[in-house]
Amino acid sequence: MAEWYLNEGKDNDVVLSTKACIVRNIKGYNFMPRLDDKECQSLFETVDNAIDKTVYKGGNAADFDKETVLRLTRLQILGREASQMADPERKAFYYNDDASLSVSVGSGEHLTVKAMAQGHDISVYKKAEKEALDLERKLDIAFSENYGFLTSNVRLAGTGLKILYTVSLPAIAKTEGGIAALTQRVSQYEWSIYPFAERGEIADSDVYIIASVNTLGVTEDELLKRGEMLITDVIKAERACREEIATSKKEQSADIYGRSYGTLRYAGMISRSEALQALGWIRLYHDYDDSGEIKISWNTLDKLTMDILWEPGAPSRKNSQSVASQKYRANGIRKILKGDE
Repeated sequence: MAEWYLNEGKDNDVVLSTKACIVRNIKGYNFMPRLDDKECQSLFETVDNAIDKTVYKGGNAADFDKETVLRLTRLQILGREASQMADPERKAFYYNDDASLSVSVGSGEHLTVKAMAQGHDISVYKKAEKEALDLERKLDIAFSENYGFLTSNVRLAGTGLKILYTVSLPAIAKTEGGIAALTQRVSQYEWSIYPFAERGEIADSDVYIIASVNTLGVTEDELLKRGEMLITDVIKAERACREEIATSKKEQSADIYGRSYGTLRYAGMISRSEALQALGWIRLYHDYDDSGEIKISWNTLDKLTMDILWEPGAPSRKNSQSVASQKYRANGIRKILKGDE
């Protein structure tokens, strides 16, 4: 089965992915920061017995080999640069065949159910909810009639649900005051927007995360409704900015578009930052190129963007900027683009 982010999604010219995360804690155990090693092992065994092994593979993170860690990082299960692999003996991860659905143990809360899809696809919530309900039937979940599901992170108490859209906004980012105006608009929905990376090599990628904020006192339906209204506004705004830039500065945009494609297609070495900037320009002008000379699908654009954003290895580390890494990255990009021609 194809890995989840290789499938073409709706509105994928703007929305790279949609994710739903549902967190739960189990009665009788301290929250993770206060859980000693013996209790942690007991928690692992309790959850492992509740996991459907006909659907999920995986287990204790300490048992993962390097190849598995790299793959699960790229598939966005372990966090950027495998950040959730800190203290692997106190973490466990289970995932289905295409890694679109996963259950992690010890990553913040006792349980985190995550469902992911390429593009704009809020059905991920139902997939995560179905798994969460199955675990709730098997486990004694911490719940309060007054406050809802109990969590160590107060902002997740209540529904325990978080929705995240990863969006590419090259046109809004290149429009004066564009991101500031969008940030204000997002806050009106009581959501948040922040850069995919706030520092390091890919800080200027023009990729952002739009995420729900509070869950206490807000029902799942209200949160989902706000999110869908918001992401529709964002998609509309980004497309309008692309049209404005592509039509008002057509010759300049067409030139940068061609240069960007040439860089990706023929470069012998390329940094993550340079590759993402080039992909952003191609994304911006893609629907306005009437030359017919450059052939690149939206699915290919999304694959390349996701591969580079989630490339294992921290953006600030020298190894991701080494000559060998830049050659390897450029060679991979060339092969993918050649297949699109």
